[in-house]
Amino acid sequence: MTGGTVGQRTGVRALRALGALFALAVVLLGVPWALLAVGNAADLARIDWRTTLFVHADSRLWLALLSLVGWAAWLVLAVTVVLESIAVASRQRIRLALPGTGWLRPAVAALVLAVAAPSVAAAAPTEAPSPVPSAPAPPSSDPPPAPAPSDRPAHTRTYTVAPGDELWSIAERELGAGVRWREIVSLNGLTGSRITPGMVLRLPEMDPPGTIEVELGDTLWSIAEEELDNPRRWPEIGDLNKDVLPDPDVLTEGLRIKLPPEAHSLQREAGPSAPPEGQKETPAAEEPSGIPEPPSQTPPETHETPGEPGETPAPPATPSQTQQSSGPAVPAAEPPEDDKEKTPAPTSVENPASLWVASLGAVLAAGVVTTLLARRRSQLLSRPVGRRVPPLGPDPAPFLAGLAQAAVNAPPRPRHTLLGWTQDDAPVTVDLERARMTVFLGRNALGALGAVVTGLLCGDEPTQVVLPGGHDWADAIDEPHVTSTPDSASGLAALTRMCAERRLALRGASLAQVRSDPDRAEHWQPVVFVFQQLLSPQQTAAVTEAMALGDVGVSAVFAAPVAPPSAAVVHLGDPLAEFEGRRFVAQSLPEPARRALIELLSDTGRLDTEPAPWWRPTLPPNVRPLSRPADHCPEEAPVMTPWPCPPHHPRLLLLGDVEVLGAAGPKPARARLQCLEYCAWLLEHPGATPTAMLQDLLVAETTRRSNMSRLRTWLGRAPDGAQYLPDAYRGRIDLDPRVESDWDRFRALLAGGINLAPSAALAEALSLVRGAPLGPNWFQWAWAEQLRCDMMAMIVDTACELADRAIKASDPDRALWAIAQGRKAGEEFDVLAVREIHALALAGRAEETRSALLRLSRATRGAGRDLAPDLARRVQFALRLVAPPPPAAPPASSLPVHSAPRSGPLPAGARPTPRVG
Repeated sequence: MTGGTVGQRTGVRALRALGALFALAVVLLGVPWALLAVGNAADLARIDWRTTLFVHADSRLWLALLSLVGWAAWLVLAVTVVLESIAVASRQRIRLALPGTGWLRPAVAALVLAVAAPSVAAAAPTEAPSPVPSAPAPPSSDPPPAPAPSDRPAHTRTYTVAPGDELWSIAERELGAGVRWREIVSLNGLTGSRITPGMVLRLPEMDPPGTIEVELGDTLWSIAEEELDNPRRWPEIGDLNKDVLPDPDVLTEGLRIKLPPEAHSLQREAGPSAPPEGQKETPAAEEPSGIPEPPSQTPPETHETPGEPGETPAPPATPSQTQQSSGPAVPAAEPPEDDKEKTPAPTSVENPASLWVASLGAVLAAGVVTTLLARRRSQLLSRPVGRRVPPLGPDPAPFLAGLAQAAVNAPPRPRHTLLGWTQDDAPVTVDLERARMTVFLGRNALGALGAVVTGLLCGDEPTQVVLPGGHDWADAIDEPHVTSTPDSASGLAALTRMCAERRLALRGASLAQVRSDPDRAEHWQPVVFVFQQLLSPQQTAAVTEAMALGDVGVSAVFAAPVAPPSAAVVHLGDPLAEFEGRRFVAQSLPEPARRALIELLSDTGRLDTEPAPWWRPTLPPNVRPLSRPADHCPEEAPVMTPWPCPPHHPRLLLLGDVEVLGAAGPKPARARLQCLEYCAWLLEHPGATPTAMLQDLLVAETTRRSNMSRLRTWLGRAPDGAQYLPDAYRGRIDLDPRVESDWDRFRALLAGGINLAPSAALAEALSLVRGAPLGPNWFQWAWAEQLRCDMMAMIVDTACELADRAIKASDPDRALWAIAQGRKAGEEFDVLAVREIHALALAGRAEETRSALLRLSRATRGAGRDLAPDLARRVQFALRLVAPPPPAAPPASSLPVHSAPRSGPLPAGARPTPRVG
């Protein structure tokens, strides 16, 4: 970069800061001056209100009211400016906000950041600015000479540019991060971004094994995620570097820190390696970073995405800390202003759902995930053919993703109710029945009560729970062991009545004695009352009186300002709680997470369905379906062009274990499953923006960029030189149209409706199924929950339709093949089991028919669901096909004939009826 370019950019930044400062001055000083000069809110105290209200309104009234509104708006704006200034000065470590100002804060933050930009740039280390595209130099047969040896600094190495290399790809491969291309520009004195094959570049030396250099924006969390593949291991890095990191929240750019020994093979600075023969490297991010396309390609018209001029992206949000320890979360640093100017999309998207779930803990999150999946499975199994399970919503992906992340590697569930975890990951529990009264004291008591309710409702064994004031919980879970009362007063009455009734029913026996009686134990199961409102001292006394009736298997959990003497007390401090002398991190369910969980429980408990888009139940009266070949004909022409094997272009397989076939580049050494997830998301969301991608995948922007770089290199280039994952210069991400998936082909084969498709199309679509959709890691793809359900439902409906046609054509073998393919979807669907019974009966395999019927009966009884009436009638029809014929009756002439005994007088002219046998 030339000095003129640097000065020009510095001047632009200074002008922007002056403009932002002027805007803030107008808002903070000009608006009050105008309000004082024009309006007077004090007139409200001098107005004759009787005349104004009953005769006519004084003109001063309206001006005073407008002045009052103006002062209120100015006060909100001024406080927002102060709070955003504090956030910028603290590098986002201190973030305060007025409620209801979410629409205002981004604009205010942009102005504050623009004012602070010159000071931030002055304090930051000097680095080379972005290269400016230069005109292509005339072709030359000789490679450019290397810089003079006298200019070569120590601790550098050389690299010879290969065909297809770009500055970003060289930095990504040789230095470990594409953003380090500026170091190459500065080290080699380049005035542009153009490099040619054969050019010799100087690169910085590698870091010593086991150490890395902190870059601007790094946190211990991001380093652990990048180097150890597990962000929750950031405390290990902090412990190794206590001598240079007195504060783990503060990382200095350029500082070298040590990593655990197993991270040596995953260093960010990989060793020098030449690209594979014939393989062209690609840029590391789909967004432009100031580096134009190679001269052989036509540069785009613009590298900017649509948006307001001067829009400042939000600072990167720290991923949620799901570790069960009480260590502080590591805040992310503010990105430099230069990167903000060149980044067309926000660097991160805040995920409040991750913060909600972070306070739940892995055990409770795993219980919630298990409960939701079990309820979703029940919905799928009871779904009729041609119907669709309603989507979860609205937008459950953030909450589900947070739950999935928190539930990874969850320890075994403790026996008693979990309150939280100590700093050494030891669980802190309470036996609610033994404690009888458990009281939460502190500001976050209601959040702790929400975590207790969640643990009781989503536990391994259902517990009888009464929720005074918690009708929303009871309505959502819709289980007989969960009931509610309208409010705390009615809950106290129910608690007193139940304790008294049980006390009288014991009749001198102990609780252990009646529970040992198998005929009485069912009616003496533990009952937990969890009050959803803060109890007053009088209500607390009422609970104490009910508990004084003795140990009857009833316990109460509530929050109160003062705890009774005989209660088990949980003191909720900030940041640690205390129970029985142990300090721990308490689990909590914030109100937003509570609402999201209740919505998910309600959605997964619905029994209604909606018409499936892949099924055409009826046609308009003026439309006739195309005739299809005979369903029983084994020789049918293919309905689509057969897939080449191996594929000519990348093909993503989703109907089974997820993998990519036909990729033109090498497989990434790391984050391979995440690259597959990104590829699937891009196929399902063509033309999406990076912001939408961040919102669905819930990753940091730096992680997304790195994985997109890996995916771009993995997919490679087509034979015509086009990238299968092009750069998103216009802010939209699109895969090359030649990249496809087996799920795309499955839907294309049945695009006109499953029940109207030819049998050959049904068979070809089912042949694509290799296993459960999205493979064994589907639970990590929170955004794909509805996609997975639709995949399973469409596969099952296709199998049922083909099986019905084969049964109608008396072809049981083909029907059984279709059923077997449908079962690869991963569940024992009733509609498939019934058709299997029918096909086996049609084939005359009586013993296998009875075995299949027994499996179906056990599955429905075990799940507590009834077989649909139409399926039950079909089973009865199938059983008649294999029922043994009645024994043949001997000829009537060979049997003795007796007179039927008379039971009364015969009608006139009637004869006695002979009796056989």
